[in-house]
Amino acid sequence: MVTEILKKPDAVYHSTADSGNLICRQGEDIVVVRADRQGAGNVITAYGSSGIKGPSGAEALGGLPTDPGAPITHADVVEGRIPAKSGYMAPAVQVR
Repeated sequence: MVTEILKKPDAVYHSTADSGNLICRQGEDIVVVRADRQGAGNVITAYGSSGIKGPSGAEALGGLPTDPGAPITHADVVEGRIPAKSGYMAPAVQVR
């Protein structure tokens, strides 16, 4: 699923945080990719309704690792409403 999202995203966003990470969205799923020099291109995480939370998702969002992921919308990305370990991901600007 991650590969498909990266190959054919519906939209691509640039984080407003210092990291400047890229967020690729396809439907209600996202993949977050590092954009800094040391880890550029490495996938950090993925969220969405097509998969399960997994251990890191359950830690960040609560629930069980086997629970389905919550859907992620365009508004969630641009308004900074994606839950993360330390609060929420920074808002992002759509670049594609």
